[in-house]
Amino acid sequence: MDREIGIGIVGCGSIARWKYAENLAVLPGASLRAFFGGRAEELRKAWGAPGAVTCGSLEELLGRSDVDAVCICTPNDSHAAITLAALRAGKHVLCEKPMAVDAASAEEMVRTAEESGVFLTVGHQARFYPSAQALHGELRAGRFGALYFARASMVRRMGIPTWGRFFDPVVQGGGCLMDLGTHALDLAMWLLDDFEPAYCSAGTFRGPGDMPTAANRWGPWDPAALKVETSAFGQVVMKSGAVLSIDTSWALHVPEDREDAITLCGTAAGAEWAPGGYTVSEALPDRLVTTSCRLPEEEQTANRAQLADFLDAVRQGRAPLVTARQSLAVVRVLEGLYRSARERRPVEF
Repeated sequence: MDREIGIGIVGCGSIARWKYAENLAVLPGASLRAFFGGRAEELRKAWGAPGAVTCGSLEELLGRSDVDAVCICTPNDSHAAITLAALRAGKHVLCEKPMAVDAASAEEMVRTAEESGVFLTVGHQARFYPSAQALHGELRAGRFGALYFARASMVRRMGIPTWGRFFDPVVQGGGCLMDLGTHALDLAMWLLDDFEPAYCSAGTFRGPGDMPTAANRWGPWDPAALKVETSAFGQVVMKSGAVLSIDTSWALHVPEDREDAITLCGTAAGAEWAPGGYTVSEALPDRLVTTSCRLPEEEQTANRAQLADFLDAVRQGRAPLVTARQSLAVVRVLEGLYRSARERRPVEF
């Protein structure tokens, strides 16, 4: 039997519950042993292993010898400090996205993980959809030829999040681009197999942020409290020459949502991916052909698969699928896009 991995959860809100605790509690070889944060006792009672504890401080949790790894589910601006403390305590870390709200902090996190000899990974679960895995395999096998264009879309018709701290740029690090763009960039760059950006340009917008409506997915909001963008659009040119276009929005006047949607184009074929499958478009000598791959899948499937990969990485001493250096590249791109929008000019990396 695989050796048991003791897990501590830091930050015990809704993400910690449905994305982490619910899945870890059913994964073989995972043992939820310690919790810290608001509602920690609630999570301990519902999902904790026998003998699990609620800790009164981060230091108490990190000091426990029965905790091998930590899942960090706190607000964005605290990710770096908590991750650094966990890494220095010799704990493996799965940190919720975004890895950090600035590239300098992300660089320190990568360096500290490497110096401490432990693994650091980030909650980019979209890579773990079976359809994303299948498409990634086809891309690496060469079916698409040389890839030169990708488009990553995370667009809602009207889905401004009205709870928590989403409107606070200090806590969140930004608006929709930080919230949705983190996932979109990671998935697109992974499918491209290219994490080396050369330069970027972007624009951010309040959009309908000053016109609250009850038609919003989560109800009306206070425009005065909205201090971040609701839409962001940009383009990243990679050192390879490939172009990555990104569209993100909490509220865009389009006919329907386009969330978790990736377009990829190569010299031999192109693909359109979304959770549940993808289509491949090719030009044969005598005709155009479009084929489809459909797989029944849901977000919890991907969440559970990433957690299983993290546990296996710890057991086997191998790098997790989402590496810290790849996540650092995502943060660098986000920082570049925000800077470009702020300064209204292209930004080089």
